[in-house]
Amino acid sequence: MWDLTDKTPNRYHMTFPMNYNLTKPKKENIQCTQCKETLYDLGIVDATTPGGNKVKAYSIERTLCDILRSHSQMDIQIVANAYKFYVTRTEKNIPALSEYAKIFKVEARLRAYLEVLL
Repeated sequence: MWDLTDKTPNRYHMTFPMNYNLTKPKKENIQCTQCKETLYDLGIVDATTPGGNKVKAYSIERTLCDILRSHSQMDIQIVANAYKFYVTRTEKNIPALSEYAKIFKVEARLRAYLEVLL
C-alpha cells in the first residue's frame, strides 16, 4: 500500500485487537496479528488500495516500526528495502517514526537502519 516493496505479498496481513475472534479471518487465509487495545488505534489513517478502494490502514511510519517488532518474521532484505524506499520519499516524517519506535521499543533497530541510510 505504501510502495515500500517491489514484491507482491501472497497473503494479506492484518492486525486485530486482543479480544477479536480470529476464526473467520484465518479461514480466509489472512495472516493475523493481535495487538493491545492501547496500541491498536495508534497510527490509523485512511488509505487507498491499488484497486482504488478506501480502507483504514496503519501509517507508513507505524508500518515501518511494526516490521521491526519481534513478532514480525519478515525477510531482512524486505525490511532493508522498505527503509531504503522510505528515506527517498519526500513526505517522510522522521519525528513520527522515532516516536512510534519509542512506543514499540524498536529504537535501537530503527537507529541501525537510519544511520546507514541517512
